[in-house]
Amino acid sequence: MRLNSNIAVKNQQSSAWASVVLLLPLVIIGCATISAYDPTSYKNATDLKAESLLLVQEATDPASKHADEINKVMLQLQQDYEYEKGKGKLNTITTQEWEKLANPKGRLLGGFLARWESQNQGLSPTVISDASKNISDAFDEIIRLERNKVKP
Repeated sequence: MRLNSNIAVKNQQSSAWASVVLLLPLVIIGCATISAYDPTSYKNATDLKAESLLLVQEATDPASKHADEINKVMLQLQQDYEYEKGKGKLNTITTQEWEKLANPKGRLLGGFLARWESQNQGLSPTVISDASKNISDAFDEIIRLERNKVKP
């Protein structure tokens, strides 16, 4: 009788370990705090960075001269933000970075474009240079964040 109870205990232990091994990946996935790497997000950010910085360099002219380009960049900025927001709660950090970049009252791309349009005159090279650095750094942060996410 003792032999049967030892076998039963060993079977229970084996079964318990099998359950842990099977459930561990689910627990780890369930504890994820950030979304996985998305090549579309990476491409969106790098493409828009290049396009935005080229546009910012044109700000020595009045904004009205570049209205189509401004509208195109603003639309792409909003589309990229919505794409990131649509990924849900695990993408909150990235979404917050896009919000900062797009904020029309901020000091990054959205704010720069809004000020340029409202003034409708060429901006000084110093303003353009400072804005370019800040906007570039903000895009770099978004790109770095995406690049460092876990690849699925």
